Amino acid sequence: MKNSIAIALCTTLLLTGCAGTSSSSEAHPEEYGPVVEEDTRTDEEKELAMIQGCINDYNINRIPEIEEYLNTQLHPLPLEVTSLPEISSLKDLSEEPDYLESTNVVYAGSYMVEEDYKIVFLIYEATGNSFWFNGRVLFQIDPDLVTYDNPDYAEYRTAITSLLAQEQDVLNWLYGLDLSLGEEGPFEGYYEVTSMGSYEIHSLDDIRAIAESIFTHSFLEENFYFSMFYSETPMFKEADGKVYCAKGDLAHQESSSAYDPHYIIAAEEVDNVIYLDMLSRSIGEVQPDIKRLTLERTEQGYRLPSAY
Repeated sequence: MKNSIAIALCTTLLLTGCAGTSSSSEAHPEEYGPVVEEDTRTDEEKELAMIQGCINDYNINRIPEIEEYLNTQLHPLPLEVTSLPEISSLKDLSEEPDYLESTNVVYAGSYMVEEDYKIVFLIYEATGNSFWFNGRVLFQIDPDLVTYDNPDYAEYRTAITSLLAQEQDVLNWLYGLDLSLGEEGPFEGYYEVTSMGSYEIHSLDDIRAIAESIFTHSFLEENFYFSMFYSETPMFKEADGKVYCAKGDLAHQESSSAYDPHYIIAAEEVDNVIYLDMLSRSIGEVQPDIKRLTLERTEQGYRLPSAY
């Protein structure tokens, strides 16, 4: 029996060797992967495929999945827009030459959605693959079409005006910046915090109260409190009714936020979370790009669930 098996194996090997017309990759595709065919599409065809893919991602609500995969934030659909029209040709779009002249994009085109809204597609390299690796979108509206100080959003406008005015100061304090410091205390390298702006500080709870007057507890717990209070070398320590801060090398941070509360386009509240579409200012002028800001309604009032 053993002799018969050996003869059969030898015969199989000989037959395989005689076949010799197949390459190693063809014989063992699982080791070498599939054969990659050359992409013969033109740049225009690749750009069209990328934009069609982008439109589809919005229409089937794949944006959260893509954000998680790329670890980034993408522009959401405006609150008053439910879907994007399909296109079959780049001719369905209007050229946006200003972006070609002022940025390093290879393609810039747009179309109107729901009458007032424009979406701009920007492509940095025509690959024909996923739009998001080499492209981005902008949602825009003519500022003249937005009601200035719309009374429907007066409560939200009051809240965000106050919160945004204090946001950057509080963030700097949480990083140990712009504090009034006294002498070095009982902890080496830590100096007494005499005040945070106009606030007197006597305990770590005082710092938490200031921070949570602007941001939600969950945001602070997730992003700040460990490094501020709980790590082996926390930013702040407390002893005998005084708070001490470790001196660091960070520089003062200016606010990058330019949201203009006078230009709230639309608002939607879901489970105490308020989504606001707004415009912003740059160099003193209102810009057409739509920004999304989120508020959270808490028992203590409105709070920011994110930094802006």
